[in-house]
Amino acid sequence: MSKSERDDDLRGEQLSAWAESLDGIATDAVVIRGNGEDSGRALLEAALGSSEAVDRAIGRPNLSGVSGLGKSPVRQVRLPIALDEALVQRANFEHRRPSEIVREALVAYLGKAS
Repeated sequence: MSKSERDDDLRGEQLSAWAESLDGIATDAVVIRGNGEDSGRALLEAALGSSEAVDRAIGRPNLSGVSGLGKSPVRQVRLPIALDEALVQRANFEHRRPSEIVREALVAYLGKAS
């Protein structure tokens, strides 16, 4: 297990202990789903340490590199087992995510096709 994985595990254990302790919540409190964009934000900021950490932690970044464009489109594809295993093996070898390799392969393929 890498150092970052150990750090993540430790942080997760600390956050679990904090959440389960109910510190600061009255024993007779009723917790309901919040309304609005900022619902629960203060709790996330307390757990993660800052507003910037919350911004980094929630959601996925837009892959277009331009802020304000919304979500990146998602494509789902089924792969034969052998191809998926080869993709995962290559991703692990290169310390990358399979999705990065797929995007790179599509850019190369579509660039040749035009």
